[in-house]
Amino acid sequence: MKKIFLLIVLIAQILAAQTIKGTFPQARNMEITLIGYAGFSEKEIAKTTADSLGNFLLIYPEEYKGAALLQIQNVTKIIVLLNHENFEMQLDNLQDFNTLKFTNSFENDAFAKGIIIYQEAEQKLTGLKYLLPLYKNKKICESWLQKEIKTQEQIFENFTETLPKDSYVKSYLKYRKFIGEVQLTKERYKEASRLSQHEDALKKIDFANDALWHSGLLKEILSNYYQAAELYEDKEKITEHNITANEVWLKALEKEPTKQQELAEYYFTLFEKKNLTKVSEHIALSMLNNKSCQLTDKQTNLFEQYRKLGIGKTAPNIRFNQSDLKDLKNLKNAYKLVVFGASWCPNCQTDYPALLGKYKTLKDKYDLEIIYVSIDTDKAVFGNYYKEAPFIIFCDYKGWETQSAKEYHVFATPTYILLDKELKILAKIQSPEHLETWFNNKK
Repeated sequence: MKKIFLLIVLIAQILAAQTIKGTFPQARNMEITLIGYAGFSEKEIAKTTADSLGNFLLIYPEEYKGAALLQIQNVTKIIVLLNHENFEMQLDNLQDFNTLKFTNSFENDAFAKGIIIYQEAEQKLTGLKYLLPLYKNKKICESWLQKEIKTQEQIFENFTETLPKDSYVKSYLKYRKFIGEVQLTKERYKEASRLSQHEDALKKIDFANDALWHSGLLKEILSNYYQAAELYEDKEKITEHNITANEVWLKALEKEPTKQQELAEYYFTLFEKKNLTKVSEHIALSMLNNKSCQLTDKQTNLFEQYRKLGIGKTAPNIRFNQSDLKDLKNLKNAYKLVVFGASWCPNCQTDYPALLGKYKTLKDKYDLEIIYVSIDTDKAVFGNYYKEAPFIIFCDYKGWETQSAKEYHVFATPTYILLDKELKILAKIQSPEHLETWFNNKK
């Protein structure tokens, strides 16, 4: 009876799911995993092992609609589109996708066809655009080239418009095209003038759409655009266009706070690393002002740095636990670099020697003092590691509960904040090298 019951349960599961049957002769006895996407995250949605002939059966959840990665052990990976289809796959050579065939899958056939159409059109456009200026004084030829360019530019769009509205491939191909266009701008054309059309296309993307969140392309879409914006070279223009892009997904995800927070945390951190502090500040203040968001402690610390510790604001005073020094404000130096670090932090272990090497030069040249707040909790380890420090360094051995770390909303080590004499925040420094560059570029 137990076996019959288990069989009934298995049959019920299969009926409530979709299947992929495959024959990959070179994948004999190999593990085959189907990985789905949810924003920036990946999740295993099915797994099996091919038999001695390379045959396999994957059962994936009916509710999953999107792109997925079919991973054949550590040998190869294949993108497949899932949309309530029971289909079959055959791949004779794991290293040659030209041998890949689908049966009973409109989505994957249309995907393959769309990619070919796009690639062929782009190849033709490259040649046509190269020829166009060469026929500038030959009106008939120039006119034909211009007409042919418009035709080739429209071929892919025409194809996607013929696809059913409820197909997944319709959305997926458009996402792939956007990424391809932006990459061409970055790598081949390198023309800032092309960015306006990418910005227009970005504004048409619905960032709340599950089709995008299950595509595995979310990060590629935004990261490629932000990278392309650097073609402007001028920092103010880069900032302006990045903030415009931020507004697109922030607004689209107003009613999707969990998704909004995922993007906000990732791109806030990215812009911090790029030293695009105005872009970081835009994300931080947008999130803090969104009352529907339930921010984690980490996210709150991330974003509060810009509400309370933005460039131009006054940093909290820090009281020292040294008898010869009173507090941060009492120091008379023209510049004060507040550093939060720890002996156990790998990046601090790299940066600390660099700080030691640059300290005397920067102190003598710019009247800079370094105030190093340690997050250490072991007194002996702290004393041994920092015994040669030539600058102000102190620790109350409370770790992340150190009062100044809370007041400065520190969420990672090392953290560098450059202040003037009156504790006005001048810059968020990324490294000792960045500190030196900041002073060299100071007008």
